[in-house]
Amino acid sequence: MHDFDGMVGQIYDAAVEPGRWPQVLETLSDFLEGAATKLTFQNARTLRSEANSVRMPPEADLTYAQYYYKTNVFLPRIARLRAGALIPVWDLLPREVYQRSEFYNDFCRPGDMCHPIGVVLANEPDMRVVFTCGRSRTAGEFEPEHLDRLRRVGPHLVRAASVGLRLSRSEIARSANVEALDRVAQGVLIVAANSEILFANRAAEVLLTEADGIRIEKSALRANKQADAAQFRRLIAAAAERSENAGGVMALTRPAPRRPLSVLVAPLKIESTWFMPGRPAAIVFVADPDKAPRTMQAQLRDLYRLTPAEAAVATAITRGEGLQAVADEVGISLTTARTHLQHVFEKTETRRQAELVRLIAASGFYERQSLERSKARPSWSQEPSATRRHSTPADPGG
Repeated sequence: MHDFDGMVGQIYDAAVEPGRWPQVLETLSDFLEGAATKLTFQNARTLRSEANSVRMPPEADLTYAQYYYKTNVFLPRIARLRAGALIPVWDLLPREVYQRSEFYNDFCRPGDMCHPIGVVLANEPDMRVVFTCGRSRTAGEFEPEHLDRLRRVGPHLVRAASVGLRLSRSEIARSANVEALDRVAQGVLIVAANSEILFANRAAEVLLTEADGIRIEKSALRANKQADAAQFRRLIAAAAERSENAGGVMALTRPAPRRPLSVLVAPLKIESTWFMPGRPAAIVFVADPDKAPRTMQAQLRDLYRLTPAEAAVATAITRGEGLQAVADEVGISLTTARTHLQHVFEKTETRRQAELVRLIAASGFYERQSLERSKARPSWSQEPSATRRHSTPADPGG
């Protein structure tokens, strides 16, 4: 006699506490009278897969992730099924083809997965999740009664998987240290391989809201200009999938007289956990060369003991528009600007403007001023942890 309600409660507990999934899989093995159960996670872009199983050989999950996922004869066929669909095993693949396969003989048979039943828990653009229960060769096929049991519990597994995947996205934002990133002057976004936005700091939100060089399209990060779009998508996909040419830099064009945004895309390593099996992600840094954070001056004064006038000149120099433009911006004569710049060189131990700019750029990110605190957050960023924002925007110095 099975406590169905108690089992369903365990499933939903595991959705928010992933460490409970092994016990849930044990319970499901008993409920379905199977020998072993597993959850399979497949990256829908690269087709790489990982599995978490119970009652299989200790090395099963590791060998599956390293090699046997490539031999899984069911996964290409399961990709066509929607979430919630029971897997019609022998409709997908003739029994004799399965039993002749390397996957069956070298992985499933030793793991008592000779006779499988399963259900698709998620089939999203970037991730597929499948639940499978198996029986040994000697135990024989599952009976119609067992399929009825799977139909009863399947919808609960699907909902739990949906919750688990949403929380995994939130966990990415938490692991990125939301509060710290909100204090960065540059726009910072964490995106999936398909460019879906998983997190954006306040600086990035300002750019997105204004569609200033970058924009949102169906929850995905896009370049405004069509000419930049394909390269931008490729950079993100390569970084997220950690390909040989992972990430890179590019300029995103904006209407004149604004200069292009400077963009750096890099891989982001996410710790592998239940429902977040090394989820592919990239981090995107976006700098606006037309906006310098006023707090840069204060930090330069603290770092190099510059006077307010010297710090203003040093900050203006980073725009690379020449000393006369610097003098005009700060409101001083060209001669006075040269004097201040010479003092800056001495205090920073630099000798040329290019060297000074490199030094300032290498000194890190700068805290933003509280200019956008009252702005509403876009609807795409309403995940629980993505709503935890503390600092506010003005923009990077270049």
